[in-house]
Amino acid sequence: MTNSLRALKILVIAMGVVIVIGTAVVIITIFQRASVNWNVSSLQSTDQTPGSQVHTSGQASLTGFGTRTLEIPEDSEIINMVAQGDRLIVSLNLVDGSLQILILDMMTGYRIGLFELRQGS
Repeated sequence: MTNSLRALKILVIAMGVVIVIGTAVVIITIFQRASVNWNVSSLQSTDQTPGSQVHTSGQASLTGFGTRTLEIPEDSEIINMVAQGDRLIVSLNLVDGSLQILILDMMTGYRIGLFELRQGS
């Protein structure tokens, strides 16, 4: 009887330790993810080409990034826009018939990348 109570006591202590460690991991993960959002205003755009630039007319802040202007090539047409997580995916139909897919970061308003789709020969 005393052996089973001792085993039960050890099991309860071990499970308590697991609960404390699990709670600490959850709190640390939440803190780290929240920290990333606080540092968003310090990010700079690394991809700016003359065809499709994102210009700032407002200062980045924690509640939004102000107003961004997306310049697309003249006579091109936006054929689709999709929000995927914190990314905005914009599909453009250009005058020459080619397609571009523009990827924007919705947290900062900056352009992340551009795919140019062309017919293969």
